[in-house]
Amino acid sequence: MKYKAVLVDADDTILDFKATELEALKPVLIKYNIPVTEDVISNYSRINLSYWKKLEKKELTHQEVITKRWDEFFSLYNVAGDAREVNDLYFEIMQQGAYLVPGAESFLAELSKDYQVYIITNGNPTVQYPRLEKSGILKYISGVFISMEIGVNKPDIEFFKYVLNKTKLTNQDCIVLGDSLSSDIQGAINAGIDHVLFDRFDKHLDFAGKRINKLEDFFNYLK
Repeated sequence: MKYKAVLVDADDTILDFKATELEALKPVLIKYNIPVTEDVISNYSRINLSYWKKLEKKELTHQEVITKRWDEFFSLYNVAGDAREVNDLYFEIMQQGAYLVPGAESFLAELSKDYQVYIITNGNPTVQYPRLEKSGILKYISGVFISMEIGVNKPDIEFFKYVLNKTKLTNQDCIVLGDSLSSDIQGAINAGIDHVLFDRFDKHLDFAGKRINKLEDFFNYLK
């Protein structure tokens, strides 16, 4: 067997972040009398993603991401709101969001029979741990690594060095599975780890590396 372990991203690889985000955003919109429309939700998603990309590039801290995303979003709708207070409400609901990507549980159940499976995520531990626990998948997981606890974010090579050190694995022992080119795939490249892009909605058809749009197809790269 070529690999000993699989390093799997959490959001939009195993956990359905979009479904959780939608559920958590609605009470915020209602509280501040912002229409719950597709355009509004799309605007928030776009802004939120842009700030996480800045975090990956070390342009912002986690705390700055949390506050600045709401400041920019509210400015679009001329709403005065306390970003920290809003985020507390948002996080409270996010913690309940244990939705899984279709096929994720059966995928992990099968994968964990032959491999150590580790979750690697840039999320917030106060949100990620409850979601992972409620999802029922932790019985398949050998360990969870969250950037805020480590002190560095994917794609920083130090994130992956930390994971390898804690698991006593080498970069040759592992393969990374994730949906983000800038975070998961670039991080794997930085660390010299084999990788597969999970492109669920075929957004990266021009990606030259290993790519799947169904989790079960990942097993083709483990043979």
